[in-house]
Amino acid sequence: MTVAVVTGAGGFIGGHLCARLVADGWTVKVITRGPAPVDTRILNVAVAAGGDELAEGFRDARAVYHLAGLAHEGVARVNSEVLKDINVDGTVAVIEAAVKARVPAVVWLSSIKVLGDVSDDPFRPDDPYRPGNAYAHSKMVAELALTNTSTGNTRVAIVRPPLVYGAGVGGNFLRMLHWAARGIPLPLAHATAPRSMVSVANLCDLLVRLSSEGEGIFHVADSEDVSVAALLAELATLLGKRLHLFGISPRMMQFFTSASGQREVYSRLFDPLQVDQSTTCEALGWHPPFAAREQLAAMVKWFQQQR
Repeated sequence: MTVAVVTGAGGFIGGHLCARLVADGWTVKVITRGPAPVDTRILNVAVAAGGDELAEGFRDARAVYHLAGLAHEGVARVNSEVLKDINVDGTVAVIEAAVKARVPAVVWLSSIKVLGDVSDDPFRPDDPYRPGNAYAHSKMVAELALTNTSTGNTRVAIVRPPLVYGAGVGGNFLRMLHWAARGIPLPLAHATAPRSMVSVANLCDLLVRLSSEGEGIFHVADSEDVSVAALLAELATLLGKRLHLFGISPRMMQFFTSASGQREVYSRLFDPLQVDQSTTCEALGWHPPFAAREQLAAMVKWFQQQR
């Protein structure tokens, strides 16, 4: 019996990872506030418990996947102490409990945002930290905290994904799906900067791989980058809709978004953010196995079924 523990199993990525592990024959135990994903079992322990109680829950695991944390959307609703408790202290508690339980591997989901919101060159794992918001800062602090945490014989892999998409996606990607589906004119003809993203299937494939080898920091993305304008065009095509993009200069869009306190919105649409995953591929002999277009098509099919 090969056991994995997944924290944050009720989330978008957690649900997909649990399904993949179950399909691969793993016994999956989960820590989640909601119902357990199909064919998994809830561990009656919270990440906040820490210490011996959390370690006992990890005792027979071959891998612990730490996905639980406060994401972008929840940051505005909490103060800095709550953010630290969840994203920093919670992460350290999971690592320490896994070490105490002698778990062979811990895989923790960080974010490419620890390196910034704009890339002059594709981000590499050893680039300097430049977090642009409170969420990214909390992930950076957690990464730094782990450098001072003894891991013994437990391998710790830190994964920094960019924007993740797939069936069940929410947030900004879901907004883009609605934009494409409505066919409304959008002022994004000049949103042509290359941006990396990763399908949840490719991300989960890497996460599973890291259960058996690899430690340190790993970047991940689909094989090809895409601009927001090109992505919207692809989504519209898959939805059978006609896309209407018109041009407003990026400088004017930057002025409008800054004046309305939405500077991050401009960056997500018009600035480049590329990820260099060459060290991941070289270290593991791994490459993203799923083509972006087929993964976008699967997501669009899910989206249409929800409407």
